Amino acid sequence: MGTEGFSSYESSIFIKLIEKVGKWIAYALIIFGLLSLWVYSREKKEKQQPDVTTEQPAQRR
Repeated sequence: MGTEGFSSYESSIFIKLIEKVGKWIAYALIIFGLLSLWVYSREKKEKQQPDVTTEQPAQRR
């Protein structure tokens, strides 16, 4: 690893912590986006299929 030009040790720790948290937030947003696309595609397929309703025959007396 190369040296990074931080002004103090505390700022370097803070920046590294922010980078780790940001990385996990990015992973969560990617997963949320993929799940949203999956749900959208399922709903779109359901809308394209025609609704089939079965009618009950008239009862005999």
